[in-house]
Amino acid sequence: MKKLIFGLSLLMVVSLFSCSDDDNEIPVSYLTIQLNTPDDIETSSFYFGDLTVTNVNSGEEIVMELNGFEYPAIDLEEGIYNFLIAGEIDYYAVNADGNKTLMHGAIRGLKENVSIEGGEFGLDIDLFVYSSKSDFVISEIFFADTKTPEGDPYLEGDQYFELYNNTSKVLYADGLCIGETEFQTVDKLVDLSPDNRNEFTPVRAVYRIPGNGTDYPVQPGESILISDIAINHISDNANSFDLSGSDFEWFDGADIDVDVPEVPNMIKMVSASTSVWHLHNRGYNSYILFRMNDVTPEAFTSDYAYHYDYKFVFGDLVFDMDNDAWEVPNDAIIDAVGCSTPSEYQWKAMSPTLDLTWTHSGDGDDTRYGKSVKRKVSYVEADGRVVLMDTNNSAVDFIPTAMPSPGVIETE
Repeated sequence: MKKLIFGLSLLMVVSLFSCSDDDNEIPVSYLTIQLNTPDDIETSSFYFGDLTVTNVNSGEEIVMELNGFEYPAIDLEEGIYNFLIAGEIDYYAVNADGNKTLMHGAIRGLKENVSIEGGEFGLDIDLFVYSSKSDFVISEIFFADTKTPEGDPYLEGDQYFELYNNTSKVLYADGLCIGETEFQTVDKLVDLSPDNRNEFTPVRAVYRIPGNGTDYPVQPGESILISDIAINHISDNANSFDLSGSDFEWFDGADIDVDVPEVPNMIKMVSASTSVWHLHNRGYNSYILFRMNDVTPEAFTSDYAYHYDYKFVFGDLVFDMDNDAWEVPNDAIIDAVGCSTPSEYQWKAMSPTLDLTWTHSGDGDDTRYGKSVKRKVSYVEADGRVVLMDTNNSAVDFIPTAMPSPGVIETE
């Protein structure tokens, strides 16, 4: 990483760090932020859009519009903060032969759970250049479950994903994998080791669309629906959906799951669950979309195994813990959707290069039932093809707590 350094003066409104004998004088702490740019680019000009500083405990935000390297001072109380930088950059991309190409793109950086306690403070933020991949995107996830008209939870398999061809060319769904993250955004692991999230995404479940490469074409502006159980659930629950038109369903075995023979099953690569795969209905887990059609489930289980250690902390109790999962190379991921619950969010389950923020369906209360997270429409082409928003920033790209519309891309 290359380093760019600038100073940001922070006025700390806390009496514990008084810089003067005058108790009425506001103590001052100077925070130096070091920006680390990627090694494979040469910076031409920065056009930072804004810096967002979020108090983790209170949820309060300070948003600063920035021009170049002019940074005003801000007042911060002692606490835990997240720092997010988002803007634009002109840069030279350097290839293996040393040739340079002038590029313009979005640049971002994220630093979470920073403890501000006064005095001089240094903060490193790794920047990355964002570029959208021209491929499938996850257009909708329904994980929150429905309730019956009587108010009872309906757990009979009406969860679903919708994948959308966001390009102007035919794409093939063969080999597409949906993975659920091992880590939950509401549970920050202490002393996680090894922490490889910059290179890999730990997962607890992966299911793959079958096919030999050209078996399942998807036209530009069309989607495929993947459900748990591909039936018309409305017949059993008026508050549910008709998923009988699903293109695929995930299936966990005849001894524990319901199979709809008319709908092709996904290939179960791995799952940490000993029962059926049920998405966390509060949105604690996040989801990735990637391709891996040349790897068998047996090879994935062994070759992509991930063992990690961490400390379980509860009050004064501290225990060494470990667990097993699997990991997906970030380079293979074509889309990612971070999910959480607003009042419980603690950290990101995957690298911010995949998804800068996260979206949600309700706040863990009853408002989540019967709601989904749905990708926004960016614009509509002259020929009527819908282009969905894809900035790798789910807080921007998605409508939280949305009304589900399985199989339908709504333009309004």
